[in-house]
Amino acid sequence: MYTHEPEQQAGVTPEAPPGQTNSQRTLHILILLTASMTLLMTGHGIVLPIFGKRLGEMGAGVTELGIMTMGFSLAQFLISPLMGKWADSLGRRPLILLGLAGFAFSNIAFLLAQSPLAFIIIRTIEGFISAALLPASMGVIADIVPEHQRARWTGLVMGGYTAGFILGPLLGGVIFDHWGYAAPFAISAGLAFLATLTALILVPETRQNEKQVPMQRKQGFFASLPNPLFLFICMLLMDFTIVFGFAFIEPQMTFYLYDQMHFSSTEFGAIVGTYGLAMLIGQMALGSVSDKIGRKWPVVFGLLFDCVLYLGLILLHNVYLMFAASLIAGLGASLVSPALSAAYLDMADEDHRAQTMGVRSSITALGGVLGPLLSTILSKVVGAHAIFAIACGLTLFNSLLALLTLRNTRPSRT
Repeated sequence: MYTHEPEQQAGVTPEAPPGQTNSQRTLHILILLTASMTLLMTGHGIVLPIFGKRLGEMGAGVTELGIMTMGFSLAQFLISPLMGKWADSLGRRPLILLGLAGFAFSNIAFLLAQSPLAFIIIRTIEGFISAALLPASMGVIADIVPEHQRARWTGLVMGGYTAGFILGPLLGGVIFDHWGYAAPFAISAGLAFLATLTALILVPETRQNEKQVPMQRKQGFFASLPNPLFLFICMLLMDFTIVFGFAFIEPQMTFYLYDQMHFSSTEFGAIVGTYGLAMLIGQMALGSVSDKIGRKWPVVFGLLFDCVLYLGLILLHNVYLMFAASLIAGLGASLVSPALSAAYLDMADEDHRAQTMGVRSSITALGGVLGPLLSTILSKVVGAHAIFAIACGLTLFNSLLALLTLRNTRPSRT
């Protein structure tokens, strides 16, 4: 499906310093980018358990917390394509620095906020600014990584994101219990500033000036989308359904495991943590699978494995079997994410790669908004098992869609 110009035309690694090869320079840039993302997402995750407690102290509750979550996702849905376009035209580095610095300042603002409305406004602004990060980061990978290694490095960078989301909430609860409300936000802001400083000093611009999109080559939004357009739309539908499905079951799963399965908080946390840990390890260890065998089969089988979690919620009543289901599903998700990300980069025009990833981020953010919303509506008329079955059916449809639409051409090594 994918045809390409020789890889050296797709982006040029900045010249390496004396005594350092371009290959070493590429490795260092990607490791530093991954470290920056891990620091950032750890800081971001630290404050997540605190929002509910702080809003409760202000007399607010689930409604305000839900509006905060929706505001963040809607902001990302609206602005992500534009952020990607700017990363293509202005360069990757300014957008990465904007996203990192924005996280730092938003946490300082949370520290000073004194009302639920202020929290909602700050969280929404944070959504707008942070939308710059993922498209620009994926653009860096496209610029400097050979096509046959893209999924591997996409998996490692996304693994940095996942590590932060796993580690952050664990640290956040401990920090809050020992040092109170201010400490998590202060530490989160400090980590974001450290990530910004690291990127400012050590991560160069990877999109060469002569490779910036020249005015005469700029196209309208729809004309700049990847071809074949039908395949691109199918891939967006896959991404939307993946995010929608998990967001769709999440509210119901929480109450189901506590109230009907009578699992403890520790057991519930272990199930979710097992999924996240499996996804983290899988992204870092299995990201290169689609570089070796093609993008199609990791997506198809990864989605089938992802169904195991939904089936487990319907059929299983033993906590240890649920651990196993979470493990299999997490490994499945770790196969899908790097392969799909690399597939987008494979098919995107070199002048519009970050914009392509911005469109993808926008669609996934929409899934994150609509999933809980529709789950709340349907939960009034159907039971938990029906919610889980719908998510399972959507994931099976996704796997079939991948089977029918994705081609298994291996990435070029030229």
